[in-house]
Amino acid sequence: MNNPKIMLIVLCVALAIHYVAQKQLLAKGWSSANPKPQINRLMINGSTLIVFSIFAFIAYRYPYGLFGILLFIEGAVCFAFARKLYKK
Repeated sequence: MNNPKIMLIVLCVALAIHYVAQKQLLAKGWSSANPKPQINRLMINGSTLIVFSIFAFIAYRYPYGLFGILLFIEGAVCFAFARKLYKK
């Protein structure tokens, strides 16, 4: 799988599926009396994505910089969802 366009499409689809899963986790935490497990899971997911994005930035070749940006955005979304639940 050396074609960067195919890898980018696969990554975008995977991140879209991940976003929907995180949105469901947010909804589950919103309806829960104690959303601490959902907050922890969102924080772990966000941290993992941020670490992977840093590795993609370090690679600094053509498709990996774009992958790093997309992963960083998704990690920031996870942290934003966790913050929403924390402020609930």
